[in-house]
Amino acid sequence: MIGGVRDNSAVYYNPGAFPFIHYPSLSVNANLYKIDKIFINDGAGNGVNLNSAQISIFPQIVSGMASLKKLPRFQFAYCLLTRDYDNMLMNARFTNRDFDLYPQGVDAFIGVFDYDNQLNEQWFGVGIGYRINDKLGVGLSVFGVYRSQTNKLSYIFRQISHADSAYTIMTMSISEGIKYKVVEGLFKLGLAYESGPWKLGFTVTTPDFRVYGRGDIEREVSTYAVSGSAQDTSHGFIITDKVNYTKAHYHHPWALGAGVELTLSKTRLAFSAEYFFRINSYNLMNPASDPFIYPPDLPDSGTMQQVVQSFLEVRDEAGQVLNFGIGLEQQLWEKITLLAGFHTDFSSYKEPQGGDPFLHSSGSWNLYHISAGLSYKMKTQIITAGVNYAFCPEVNIDPLATVNPYAGNSFQAKVFPQTFAFILGYTYLFPRE
Repeated sequence: MIGGVRDNSAVYYNPGAFPFIHYPSLSVNANLYKIDKIFINDGAGNGVNLNSAQISIFPQIVSGMASLKKLPRFQFAYCLLTRDYDNMLMNARFTNRDFDLYPQGVDAFIGVFDYDNQLNEQWFGVGIGYRINDKLGVGLSVFGVYRSQTNKLSYIFRQISHADSAYTIMTMSISEGIKYKVVEGLFKLGLAYESGPWKLGFTVTTPDFRVYGRGDIEREVSTYAVSGSAQDTSHGFIITDKVNYTKAHYHHPWALGAGVELTLSKTRLAFSAEYFFRINSYNLMNPASDPFIYPPDLPDSGTMQQVVQSFLEVRDEAGQVLNFGIGLEQQLWEKITLLAGFHTDFSSYKEPQGGDPFLHSSGSWNLYHISAGLSYKMKTQIITAGVNYAFCPEVNIDPLATVNPYAGNSFQAKVFPQTFAFILGYTYLFPRE
């Protein structure tokens, strides 16, 4: 799309292509049915799997375009698109009363892991393009970005034992709730060139500038024991804190994109690539923290001092990454065209020191997308329907949690993510004036 886009979605893909669009139009592309499925073998401990399968429906991109008679070299466009969307819900429970698996005196163990992540990032953009000559165009788009995320995490560990006539219940828990909304802005500059059957494009996307951002965060870590043994109860503690309406800022990186397209009589073949620069570690949220602590002397140790000082800190970071895609458009009959494509979605995930890996449910794994569909063109309308399948080859990751404390030797989890989507597009071409 970067090199050969010639419809109003150029406001996002390459605003430099505006001058080469001959028909102002209104387009709607929607994921009518999308299933995100992730299976993580041993994701919560040896023998404890994690699974998420969520159905989502949302508009992918809505875009329009207009031209002015008095400014024939200029084109104007707007769009609303879903830039990032995630919906994940995972939970696991491990319960075992098989005494032979436990050390002497342990009768039962219960481990629970719950994880919920909801992410939605919407971009609204307006763009302008200028035709320098018959072969070269330049354009600029301005985007407003709205991003919201709600992330909830909970571990609960309970151990019940009977040893030396002292009945013991040991409970450990970790809980976290992060919620934020940010409004930001960024720019995209585009150049487009065409000569004969060839089309070329180049884009630069700037980092964002903050307009508004607020968030809520709460965390708790605790352990306690009910026992007749003072040694069991001496290690109990609790650290908990919550802050509402604190400042939040999510960062987007610099990005450079390039594309080339070859157009023959009935065939279009395109290639695009985009490079995203790294983002150094930063505070997404870092409110002043004054947690409730028991016992009061708990922070006296050097390790606990660091934990308490950054107890509500939320850090983020992203590595550099290069993604690419290829596309094919083949006319089958006068009004029907075959569409096919492949593109990568390599992860820029990089966990900063003290960061929170659960904010990134898309994970550290790389995805590959395959798509195919048909387009039916009428005089003033184009209808497109297609399917998209995304997958990741089997990859080893660290477990997201360990709710089975007697898992034996160290191990790694195996992740199997998949996405299925049915996509419908509609374009109305306004008559040329």
